[in-house]
Amino acid sequence: MRNLISICMVALAAQGAFGEVSLLGTCPAEDSSTALRIVWHSDSPQCELRFGPEGGDAQAVVAEKTKTPVEYTGKTDYWLYRAEVNSLEPDARYAYEVRGPDGESVSRSARTAPKGGDFDFLWIGDIHSTPSHPKKIKSVDRLLSHAEEMSAKRGGISFVLCTGDAVKHGQTYDCWREWDRSRVMRDYMVAMIPGNKEYYRSEGRTRWHDRWFASARNNPENGAPGLAGTYWFLYGGVLFVGIDTLAEEGKEMDDDVRHSADQRQREWLVRVVGAQKGRYRFLVVFQHYPYFENGGPCSYGRYGFWRGTFDALGVDFALSGDAHAYVRTHPLRDGKMDAAGTVYVVCPEIDSHMEEPRLGDGYGVVAVSDANESSCGACLFSVSGEEMTMRYISPAGVVRDTVSAKPRQVRRDAQGGPSLRDGP
Repeated sequence: MRNLISICMVALAAQGAFGEVSLLGTCPAEDSSTALRIVWHSDSPQCELRFGPEGGDAQAVVAEKTKTPVEYTGKTDYWLYRAEVNSLEPDARYAYEVRGPDGESVSRSARTAPKGGDFDFLWIGDIHSTPSHPKKIKSVDRLLSHAEEMSAKRGGISFVLCTGDAVKHGQTYDCWREWDRSRVMRDYMVAMIPGNKEYYRSEGRTRWHDRWFASARNNPENGAPGLAGTYWFLYGGVLFVGIDTLAEEGKEMDDDVRHSADQRQREWLVRVVGAQKGRYRFLVVFQHYPYFENGGPCSYGRYGFWRGTFDALGVDFALSGDAHAYVRTHPLRDGKMDAAGTVYVVCPEIDSHMEEPRLGDGYGVVAVSDANESSCGACLFSVSGEEMTMRYISPAGVVRDTVSAKPRQVRRDAQGGPSLRDGP
């Protein structure tokens, strides 16, 4: 494999036992067709990462490491390892393992993006992983199996997107270990942003900071200034942009960041979309707090703040979570139903929903629930060059809602309007 490695290297020289390897996973790179990012924690400063094509030869990759960047409850001493592996083949499956000096190893796999071709991805959220409720990870894996079966004829799922609250308490290391048990983490690249629970300490519901989330991931370092939970990446002709809706609530976040988080992110989003113009056909923005709740706009999800920017930039899908009930709108532009607008969606919780969704007026809100399965489940996206289709899947594997959209620019041009992706 030529030119496999292009990363910041730090020599692995200290002595120590292999110990526990945890939170080993794959994160997106800016261009995930030719690069992937790897993260893990270990008790040992002497780990080796080996990476290569699935079923082929693996090569050693030297990773950057940091000693205990933030303490967790139950994990106050560890090494954080990070690496970016470049010059990969598009639309290819790769396998890798972390080995210790005693020969023990932990393995994972992931797939690079096609160069603009067809692919599927699974969207989940609000898992609230905790060892006291192991059925949550079982629910994740069951929904993943349903999605894999539905996607099999299209080549399978390429990656998983999570809109926050993957764990119940960000500070509690056992919650992250529980999330690490899922097949999502073992077999796929996972694109995550923080929810309110990633900001929680081990007790209470106060939002503190994003450092526990940041130490558990290796997302591209291309986000809004001072906001580690934000980033963007390209995957198969889609530009994905992750927004952090919790930063203004973080009691231990930098004061300047807290008081300007929304504006920083809006200015950053405009810059990112402008810089990536011509490299994508679909634009997807994802965040934790819901754009819509109880049938209408959600103030803390900031629909009113973002809608003008999304209209100007041509956002095709705006994905969110937190409300624990599936809700989506018809395409909206300028606050009204419009075929050339953005589809706003709230992700269903994995299980144990909190409340029934309610329909509202004027926004074309669609909510799906029933007495047996309520509003739980996940969403499967199928992407082609001409269309994105989202299917809402129930825990039983039943498709309960479907929406498709051509690129918003195409829909806008069909109406004879100006280009939306020229920026606001």
